[in-house]
Amino acid sequence: MLNYEKVSFNRSRNGSDNVYKSMLKWVAIGLLTVFGIFLLGNVSNLFINESPDRIALKISMSEKLQTVSSKIPHTTVADEDHGILSIPYGSAQEYIAKATKVSGVYQAMSVPLEHPQISPRFYFYTLGKQMVNYLRGDLGVVVTGTGKAKIPATEAIKEMIPRTFRYFIPSLVTALVLSMLFSLLASQNRRSGKVLDGIHALLVSVPDFFLVTLITFLAIIVYKNLHIRLALVVQFGDQVPFLIPFLTTALIPGVMIYGTLRLAFQRELSQNYVVTARAKGLSQAEVLWKHVLRNVMEDLLAVLPKATTAALASMAVAEAACDILGLGGFIVSPRMQGVSMLPLTCLALAVVSMLFHGLYALLRKRYVVSTKEVSA
Repeated sequence: MLNYEKVSFNRSRNGSDNVYKSMLKWVAIGLLTVFGIFLLGNVSNLFINESPDRIALKISMSEKLQTVSSKIPHTTVADEDHGILSIPYGSAQEYIAKATKVSGVYQAMSVPLEHPQISPRFYFYTLGKQMVNYLRGDLGVVVTGTGKAKIPATEAIKEMIPRTFRYFIPSLVTALVLSMLFSLLASQNRRSGKVLDGIHALLVSVPDFFLVTLITFLAIIVYKNLHIRLALVVQFGDQVPFLIPFLTTALIPGVMIYGTLRLAFQRELSQNYVVTARAKGLSQAEVLWKHVLRNVMEDLLAVLPKATTAALASMAVAEAACDILGLGGFIVSPRMQGVSMLPLTCLALAVVSMLFHGLYALLRKRYVVSTKEVSA
């Protein structure tokens, strides 16, 4: 009795240790992913074409550059003939704003470099500055194209996520449902299978950007000739396009899921338990729905993370093409400027992707083991 209790205790402790190690592993992977995306999101700061420690001033004839410099703390005259001041490293925009407020200064601007440079120093400087701002709760701002309006990043994110999820979630669910139904139909009827496999082969070779362009041109031509608006092409005020990003986002994951399930159904239909079920008088439809479908859940949950990642990429393409101010289109829209949003938007996309991956991992752990049938 004591030995049995000891063995049970050891098994329970080993199980807890495994869960703890698994949680630590996924947390570490998540943190590394976020950190890597943060580094890549700031890679544009590695390339500079303006001096990070100098600004140029245009001042009145009655003023001297040395006098102006004395009115701006922590600056020195670098080139009096060209009106150039030395400033603390990486603070060009801040000191340009300060200089324009000094009397006698007509204009303050950055100093262009003769040739673009790769500057690891400026890259790591901006990384450190951005991390400090994030820790202080300053996530940056989004500046409109006119430069007059500045939107806090937190408010922009709150608007971007619902706008993107308005069609991203429906398109992903539609891709999942239709691909499962079409793969079942293709496995149940040989003629339908040939037609659907042919369409699948065609869609595999079609880029998502081509689909966006094709639907856009079709909508424009129909509206021009018939005055019927099939789809809103670009975002206009509060009116956000739905059909174009919906179809584009659903295409790639739908094609991926269909191809995976089609092969999985063909594999399962050749198994012994299917032969046994047919020998007992079950029809092809009954075999598929009652037996085979449960056994392809592992394949489905294995392809869903890749399909979701592909859907996010297609979503970014659609938003960029339709000028939608969502997670994918905000940072490339000509109506907006401000590089400080790029890392934050990339991190938001990464968090969305990781949440979906975590959901699939939980479903896989809970259902896959218990749904696999064996031959009788």
